[in-house]
Amino acid sequence: MNDTESLFSGFPAVDHEQWKSKVIDELKGAEFSKIVWKTPEGFEMEPWHNRHTAVRPAPEAPFRRSTNRWRICQQIAVERLLDDPALLDEALTGGAEAIELRFEGVPESAEVVRLLEALRSLELAKTALYFSGAIGDPAALLDALAALPGFAANSGAVLFDALASRDGALPLPTADMRHSGFRTIAVDTVRFNEAGATITQELAFALAGASDCLSRLTEAGADASEAAAAIEIVFAAGTSHFPELAKLRALRAMWPQLLAAYGVAADAMPEPRLFVRSSTRSISALDPYTNLLRLSTEALAAILGGCDTLQLAPFESAGSVSPEFAERITRNIHLLLREESNLGHVVDPAAGSFYIETMTAALCREAWALFQQIEAVGGLRAAEASGRVAAMIAPAAEARRKAIDTRHRTLVGINRYTVPPAAEVVAAIQRYSDATKSSGYEQLRRRMIAHVAAGGATPRAALWLHGEPSKSQRVAAFADDFLRSGGFEVLPSVTLDPETCNCRALLREEPDIVVFCWSGESDLASVAKICETIQELRKETIIVMAAKPPENAAELLRAGVDRFIHLGSDARADLLSLQHKTGVL
Repeated sequence: MNDTESLFSGFPAVDHEQWKSKVIDELKGAEFSKIVWKTPEGFEMEPWHNRHTAVRPAPEAPFRRSTNRWRICQQIAVERLLDDPALLDEALTGGAEAIELRFEGVPESAEVVRLLEALRSLELAKTALYFSGAIGDPAALLDALAALPGFAANSGAVLFDALASRDGALPLPTADMRHSGFRTIAVDTVRFNEAGATITQELAFALAGASDCLSRLTEAGADASEAAAAIEIVFAAGTSHFPELAKLRALRAMWPQLLAAYGVAADAMPEPRLFVRSSTRSISALDPYTNLLRLSTEALAAILGGCDTLQLAPFESAGSVSPEFAERITRNIHLLLREESNLGHVVDPAAGSFYIETMTAALCREAWALFQQIEAVGGLRAAEASGRVAAMIAPAAEARRKAIDTRHRTLVGINRYTVPPAAEVVAAIQRYSDATKSSGYEQLRRRMIAHVAAGGATPRAALWLHGEPSKSQRVAAFADDFLRSGGFEVLPSVTLDPETCNCRALLREEPDIVVFCWSGESDLASVAKICETIQELRKETIIVMAAKPPENAAELLRAGVDRFIHLGSDARADLLSLQHKTGVL
């Protein structure tokens, strides 16, 4: 094979229709649509894309940088920093390249003076500083920062949420700061993410927010190019890897179109600058080490999508480990992805992937259409004030909640594959953690923790297996995982013949719940007799059947079956009901 011959020239070309025909054969009668992903964004994605199916031309996500290097950012609360100024040095020597200083309350002048003193030791040309939270008057903060020697060379940002400022003036960098790339305005979409917005909606809100800033600044006499160069766009990165990756590429692809609408010439267009945070929507408080997996997935998507700055929240914040340990381990995610995976070398590594290019194009199409709808009603601030934004998000948030509650969407360690929390996690949760920030499933398990702490016992469930072993064991595995996600203890399963009604062996450990894990419907005729026997032996036992309701479901419920649990049932509601019935208050 010569140097110019294709590596795969020895293999026949794969025709898409032939591939699809083969897949349909493998589906054994099922529709091809079964394996087509109907995304929450409103479009469909087939499982395979190639040069014939991909969008042409592919949307361009322009980059001007020579590497894919991102800033490793660590957030530090200003109050905590003022108590311990050494935190800055610890973060920077540990690998951070940017520091986000978050104000929990509007700073007083004395607090700002102390903060500036703590920052004097930094080499401000190398360490980007970001300021967020309750900033108050951004112009006053900028004036104070300008007094720091060398601050004009800083390339961070004041993450002042432009959308939160309804009528006030938006600050622009001073002339001596523009060469450093310092930004003074943030279009922050994180709150929309936390409310349950889809990726399409996040993109549309980002475009509408940037448009709002450009309108206000140009109306005040600012140059559109300089106004665009003052904006930092803030996104939250979720765990849906490919869509999150495509989200950042889609924003870059639409950015020139937005600036062109404001008359910015192509050679004067600043690149968008993207500050990405880890999302809070899937964080586990009770199983914090699973957060390392989520944070890694989110970080990978953000990096491959082309983020400029990435801030990952500590994997554990309840206090079961020291803040220093949590921050160091989380910071190491960045370092491993950069130093061992070498993700900083290739600019736009997703370019040329037919699948991702197709997804990027679809996101551009859907987000731009939604952006135009928002502009038609007066822009993002008007749409938010009128309730339109909340109305847009509500169906997506409800669909996501339902998918999690029914466990159609898996959150490892939260609604699937849960483990009892470690003692130090339980102690930390009881001391500090805010229960309102937990998911519905974790609130169930927190109820169980509180119940046990108050002197109660963890309700126990016994699994009754019957029928073909491979099938009944799969049903039992489902029931085991189902119950553990609600904090119940599951006893070792028991295999019994329903015909004998030998329930004493099943009730030997005095379980609060008995779950029938039967593989077929042939034995349903004996359910009524078995329920009667169980209730005679232990009246308070709750009987559950792990199966979809059969045709005679009403008869079985009258006989003593409390409920049917299965794929698609509202697991969280079932678990809450079972907690109530077993005395967990």
